[in-house]
Amino acid sequence: MADDDARQSWTMAGIHTAVEIDGGVLVGDDGSACAGQALRYAAAEAARRGADLHVLRAWSIPTAVRPPDAPFGTTPSIVEMQDATLAETRRRAEKAAAEHPDVTVHAHTAFGRAGRALVSAAGGADVLVVGSKGRSKIADMLVGSTAAACIREAKVPVVVVR
Repeated sequence: MADDDARQSWTMAGIHTAVEIDGGVLVGDDGSACAGQALRYAAAEAARRGADLHVLRAWSIPTAVRPPDAPFGTTPSIVEMQDATLAETRRRAEKAAAEHPDVTVHAHTAFGRAGRALVSAAGGADVLVVGSKGRSKIADMLVGSTAAACIREAKVPVVVVR
């Protein structure tokens, strides 16, 4: 058994836990309306820059997209959840970029915390775009925990879309 095989968990084989990109606009997507606004902004920014658009959805078991063909009462495999989450991310990314046909769109998923996944992937981006969810007047003055982590830790400019 090779050393790499010994360190890899069989339970996570085939599951993407990190994303590497090389330039372009990176945007986080959690499937929300607020993230949809960030997606549209990021697509327009990619068009302005003549850059690729990278859409990243970090996910976990509770936040995964359920495969449409999974029978009621069954639990899909983690690979099926990853595939369904990627398909939904791709659909949302392409819809957001529809007004910018010259923009090349890349959809990515990473199993794990959104802030960590976005900050890691942003190391290869030109700019990072995130949405912010304010739930009250006080919260409207603040940004969400993912946006805050990105602002604090990303090594590239961060745009927070409201």
